[in-house]
Amino acid sequence: MSRWRPWFVSLQPGWDWPGLLTRQQVFLAAKTAIVAGLAWEAALVAHPGSKPYFAPLAVLLVVQPTVYDSLLRAFQRVAGVLVGVTAALLVSRLLPEGAWTIGLIIFVGLLLGWAVHLGPQGAVQIPVSALLVFLVGRTSPGYGGERIIDTLIGAGIAVIGVLLSPSAPGADAVMSKALTPLRRCTEILREVSAGISSPWTPEQATAWRQDAMTLIETTTTARREHQGHQLSTRWNVRARRERAALGRAEEALRSGERIAIYIRSMARALVDGSAGARPMPTLSALLAETASATEAYAAWEASAGTPADRRLLATAVRAADDALDGALARVQDRWGNDPDRWLTFGITLAMSQRILAEIGRPLELAEREPA
Repeated sequence: MSRWRPWFVSLQPGWDWPGLLTRQQVFLAAKTAIVAGLAWEAALVAHPGSKPYFAPLAVLLVVQPTVYDSLLRAFQRVAGVLVGVTAALLVSRLLPEGAWTIGLIIFVGLLLGWAVHLGPQGAVQIPVSALLVFLVGRTSPGYGGERIIDTLIGAGIAVIGVLLSPSAPGADAVMSKALTPLRRCTEILREVSAGISSPWTPEQATAWRQDAMTLIETTTTARREHQGHQLSTRWNVRARRERAALGRAEEALRSGERIAIYIRSMARALVDGSAGARPMPTLSALLAETASATEAYAAWEASAGTPADRRLLATAVRAADDALDGALARVQDRWGNDPDRWLTFGITLAMSQRILAEIGRPLELAEREPA
């Protein structure tokens, strides 16, 4: 085994067998298997001669990629088993075996788990444990106690194993997921830019708005995953080293959430003004430059703010600022005092300005001025 260890440890965090497994998955599987074996041995010491299969089963259900999730699963598992076994022992002498009794145990067990907010893992353990103790415990009087002991041993050893060998989220993976909304915003800006550069239709505007509305789910998913990464730093010394990456990811995610709102407003305005749709090369050029600046901002966040990417960001924002100034000058001549044009397509100018203000925050005022 020792001759393979240097090879395994030397693998990069992103290593995988193409289309099959990642290094993190192999590590988690190996950790779970080892801890499950230790739990079996520990349970045998507690009651020799038995077959304590609930101990390794508890390990299998408890061990998760993050310390926080593992601790949460351990609590859910133990609480569910304790409540289920206790309930089964209370009713086993009162109710006969039969379909109605089994149905009643499942019904009451699930409602009890949901009532105390145990969550899916703990809630299902109540009727499962209650059923096993109710049916098997009739012929094995000590079965309920053994199930509790095995579960406590398995969950306890699983938690110890996770604390001793915690998994840390990779900085690249954390940032990549946080940047998903920004990258999707860039794609939509480019789609709209290409569309309004030539004759476009109300159907196209509706499609752009639908794409913009999907940003709600995109940002929600990214926020949920980011919160999971933040939770994984709890009780995990290794993951705390990635706090700088988590901070950058939080900043990128907040920017993505704000820009997604601006794009939804822009898309709604295009739908409102689609009845008089006509090619708008000026606004198309503005959105193209805004998309390039948004892309440069995402690259700057992903690179931890390196000087080279900062210069690229400054160049892209300056180009977008120039396009915005040029667009404002042109539309003032063309639209004049037409309120309908300003209330519909003027939103595109206003939202582009807000997007540039958002992604230009890291830059000094001098960096945004023409060279």
